[in-house]
Amino acid sequence: MGRTSFLITALMASIAPAQEADAPAEKKAKTASPVERGRYLVHHVAMCVVCHSPRTENGRIIEERLLEGAPMPVSSPFPRQTWAFRAPSIAGLGGFSEEAIVTLLQTGARPNGEAPKPPMPPFRMTEEDARAVVAYLKSAR
Repeated sequence: MGRTSFLITALMASIAPAQEADAPAEKKAKTASPVERGRYLVHHVAMCVVCHSPRTENGRIIEERLLEGAPMPVSSPFPRQTWAFRAPSIAGLGGFSEEAIVTLLQTGARPNGEAPKPPMPPFRMTEEDARAVVAYLKSAR
């Protein structure tokens, strides 16, 4: 076995256990209730909790206040780019309508066509995933 083949084999062997460890969580999320699927998407895929949850002084997310809105934890890497200073509360939908959030998550824009300020990503979720996120957010009061 040549050196390159050995390195590729070693790399693949180290990746396989990690992929297998992730497989049950993903499979469980696909067969879960909409609220459970939404929780999985919010916490592990879209990572909404990172910006929409307040943090302690040392940067840890305050678990008891998940998704209640928070100052933006990162600054714009581009000096002239408009950047959101605060992520709004989305727990319990945060005053947004279900359809407004579904539209945002499917199109990357609000119902009026405007995109949120960065760093909010322009998600392109399926309707099923967007509605699962809404179901979870409604339950997170």
